[in-house]
Amino acid sequence: MRRRLQQTGESLKGLYPGNPTRTTMRPTTEKLLKAFDNLTLTLIQARGEWYGDVTPLNPLQSKILTFLGLSPEIYSGLVENST
Repeated sequence: MRRRLQQTGESLKGLYPGNPTRTTMRPTTEKLLKAFDNLTLTLIQARGEWYGDVTPLNPLQSKILTFLGLSPEIYSGLVENST
């Protein structure tokens, strides 16, 4: 992540809850993981059918996944792939 930010000259904003406008080009692993702590995958079985839902990604989460070379659809696909 740090390498990618350095290559592009971009920085991440929103990793610091007490200071949402603070930016960084050197995010820690802990801060990156903490950005995803509000996500929930819910699976319910009713009448023999499985139904799933995931919390939508916010723009920061989508940006992190993209910078890591992952498509945000990898996350939204959890519902289809978990039943």
